[in-house]
Amino acid sequence: MGDALSALEDFYFSLRDQVSMLSVATTPQEQRDTLNSQVVAARTAYWACVNKMFHDDDPQVISLTSQLKTATDQVKAAVTQMGSISKVIDDITEGVTIATQLAGLVVG
Repeated sequence: MGDALSALEDFYFSLRDQVSMLSVATTPQEQRDTLNSQVVAARTAYWACVNKMFHDDDPQVISLTSQLKTATDQVKAAVTQMGSISKVIDDITEGVTIATQLAGLVVG
């Protein structure tokens, strides 16, 4: 598995593993809806890339992969600290945006 797909997988699986706990922490239905839509978007980005490949030497792939790894770490830290569910959802949304951009670069 390439580095880009590995980063997408790590991001999606970490969200999937935390969604139940995060759903309990989100009080307004609007936040739960946002959380669920972001998890679906992360899953879509990941599955769009399974059994496909990236040009690992593409500077954009390299940059987005690095950004996604950082975003994954930020989400994991935000979930662990759980100070503000809004901050967690913002971090997740940022990660999903990066994951979607990276998935757009999949080649075959």
